[in-house]
Amino acid sequence: MPTLPDAASPAPDSPAAGLERLSALHSLGILDTPPEPQFDRIMALVSRYFRVPFGSVTFVDDHRQWFKASVGFTHRADPRGQSICALTVDAGCPLVIPDLRADPRTAPLDAVQGGHQLRFYAGIPLRADGHAVGTLCVLDTCPRDFSAEDLEVLAQFAELAQSELRLRLALRDLEALALTDPLTELPNRRAFQRELASACGAARSGQTRVVGLLDLDRFKPINDTLGHAVGDAVLRFVAQRLLALLRPGEILARYGGDEFTLLLTGPDADARAREIALELPHRLHMPSGLRVGVSLGLVSVSGPADPKALLELADQTMYRAKAAGTIAAHSRFPDDLNPARP
Repeated sequence: MPTLPDAASPAPDSPAAGLERLSALHSLGILDTPPEPQFDRIMALVSRYFRVPFGSVTFVDDHRQWFKASVGFTHRADPRGQSICALTVDAGCPLVIPDLRADPRTAPLDAVQGGHQLRFYAGIPLRADGHAVGTLCVLDTCPRDFSAEDLEVLAQFAELAQSELRLRLALRDLEALALTDPLTELPNRRAFQRELASACGAARSGQTRVVGLLDLDRFKPINDTLGHAVGDAVLRFVAQRLLALLRPGEILARYGGDEFTLLLTGPDADARAREIALELPHRLHMPSGLRVGVSLGLVSVSGPADPKALLELADQTMYRAKAAGTIAAHSRFPDDLNPARP
C-alpha cells in the first residue's frame, strides 16, 4: 500500500502562495469551458481500467472544485469545503484514501454520507507553473486497496491529462504570437481586423465607434539614410507614445510598415478621437532629435458598417490629412464614403 499523507489537514498556503496557485490555474483558461473530447476519452479509459463508477479531471480554485471531465457525476461543481480533490491539491502529492468513512477529513462530506455514498478515493495532482491546480482521480462506492502499481498507472493517466494542459498552453501561446507584432509588441493587422469585426458586430447597440489609420511622415528617408535599426527604434518609440495616450479598452495596432490603427468605442469615442489628435504632436518629440510626423485619418460610425469599408475610408481620410499638411482629418461613415482621393 502506498504511503499516505498525514491525516491531519495540510497547512494552508501562505496568501502569496495561494494567489500564485490561483494565477497559475487561471492562466490555463480552462475553468467553465465546455467539455472537450480529449479529456472525456482519458476519463473513460481510467474508469474502464480501474473498474470504478466515478472519476474526474477536476480543477480547484478558492471556492469550488470544477469538473472538466467526469464519469458518474451529473453535476460539474461542488463547494471547496465538500471537495476531496482539494485535499490532494493542498497536499501537492498523490493521495489515496482506502475508506472515506474512516478518514476524519472525508467522513462528514456530503458525497460520502449522502447521495453518491463514496467510500474510496485516489487522486494525482495536475500542475501549472509548478503549482497543484487540480487532480485526476478515481472513486468507488466500496472501500478498496490500491497498490503502488495501481498508483503508478493512475499517475500515467494523469500525465496524459497533463500533456493536454501543456498542449493547451502551447496553442494559446502560438495564437498570441500570431496576433502580436514582434517589433512593437502591439496587436498586429490580424488581431486588429478581429477586434474591428467584433466591434462592427455590435452595431445593433448603436454604440459609437471611431476607426483611425495613422501613417508616419518622413519615415522612409530615416530608413534609407540611417538604416533599419534606427527605423525600428522610431517605430517602437511611436508605438510607446501612442499607447500612452490610450485608456483601457482602446486599441492600438501596428497595421503594417509605418501604419498604425486605432479603435475607440463608447459614447465618448468622438471626443476621445479629438483629444488624441490634439495631443499627438506633443508626444512625438524624439530625444535623438529625429523628426517624424504623422497623418491620422479618423472615421466615426454609429450604425451598421462593413469593416473593410471603414478601413478604406480611414485610409482615404488619412491621405486627405497628409495632402492638407494637418495632423488629422475626420470623416463620418457612411456620409463621407468614397470621396475623391487627393
